[in-house]
Amino acid sequence: MAQNIFCDRKNETATLLSNIKNSNNTSLFALRRLGKTGLLHHSFSQLANSKKIACIYVDIFATQNLKQFTNQLATAIYNRFPQNKSIGAKLFNLIKLLRPVISYDPLDGTPELSLDLSQPKQFENTIQQLFNFLDNQAIKVVIAVDEFQQILTYPEKNVEALLRTSMQPLKYVNFIFCGSNQRMMNDIFNNAKRPFYASYSNIYLTFIRKEEYAAFIEHHFKEKRRKISADSVDFILEFTQMHTYYTQVVCNQLFASQIRNIQLQDAHSVCKEVLTQNENIFFQYRNLLTRAQWELLSAIAKETRVTKPHAKEFIRKYRLGTSSLITRGIESLLAKEMIYHDVSEGATYYAVYDKFLMRWLQ
Repeated sequence: MAQNIFCDRKNETATLLSNIKNSNNTSLFALRRLGKTGLLHHSFSQLANSKKIACIYVDIFATQNLKQFTNQLATAIYNRFPQNKSIGAKLFNLIKLLRPVISYDPLDGTPELSLDLSQPKQFENTIQQLFNFLDNQAIKVVIAVDEFQQILTYPEKNVEALLRTSMQPLKYVNFIFCGSNQRMMNDIFNNAKRPFYASYSNIYLTFIRKEEYAAFIEHHFKEKRRKISADSVDFILEFTQMHTYYTQVVCNQLFASQIRNIQLQDAHSVCKEVLTQNENIFFQYRNLLTRAQWELLSAIAKETRVTKPHAKEFIRKYRLGTSSLITRGIESLLAKEMIYHDVSEGATYYAVYDKFLMRWLQ
């Protein structure tokens, strides 16, 4: 993400860059679509001209096992170092030994590797070989692994220990592990019984401050000779709960409307249109949930935030049944990532993940 369209995150960026330069590993916790990937790319862009630091980004959200993880890692490293460069040529010689099948992403044309691996020991050896290769180059390497909590869903049971063992001896390779599931990420990095405990510096990405966000929005409309009223900005930030992705969607649609002087009624109209555009998706959500789950989801949405879902007042108000039914419903909605449990602000609460779905249900 280009620096001039990146909002705030000055402290988080400074901390991340400091950790990189001081060879400290980092775990980055954030709700999905709150801007953690943007923060990574923004921070990496600050180092783009450095000849002494190479940054590699790996997204493992779609991976389902250790083999897919290994292929994603190898692909990211392969794409970072072109074959016409010294490191790239040596890397390609290493990868050739693994008999890769090279295909190309149909959307952006970037190469994707599928390595000829079938046994767990081969995955372990390959990951170790790739890390050792990077560690033996004359540069610092930073590997950011996005949606790292995905490793807990792999059928292989020793992935955390395997990765920790492979990473421990490295001198010139550092890691940033990002995740959007707070409960799973906390378990990986803050549970004393797990391999990664107390080995990483934690960064919790919270919501951008309202004043910063409002000034940012007004500035970028003004830069394009457009005006947006202060009450319109206030409404947008309230409507989206200052959640980065949803705020961007609304602002993009407002900008695309070509209205030169945006007033509150224009913001209302665009937000209503966004909800209408997404109705088919929302109906699909309803079909995928049981009636009890849907009613609980609707109740949480109507409250915006729920701190005590088992409270008698909440259950009675929305006729949700028994406390045990609430417990099962909460567990199911969390597992489906229809809701999240935010523990970063001290007063913990449950809320609907999709802010447009929340407003539609309201």
